Amino acid sequence: MLNDPDRLTLQVALSQLQTTHGTDYGMLMMSALIAVVPLILVFVIGAKQFIAGITDGAVK
Repeated sequence: MLNDPDRLTLQVALSQLQTTHGTDYGMLMMSALIAVVPLILVFVIGAKQFIAGITDGAVK
């Protein structure tokens, strides 16, 4: 399915960092961190607005 290396999903690209000769855990962890930080930022910003919307709608 994913033949083009430019179109790999993030999980597949991270799994390809492991080789038969070993795993560079430093690069693997840094890549995972770079992948997760934007998701955490979107969650923090969205959660604040989501909770604010729920509390505004709950007050009569």
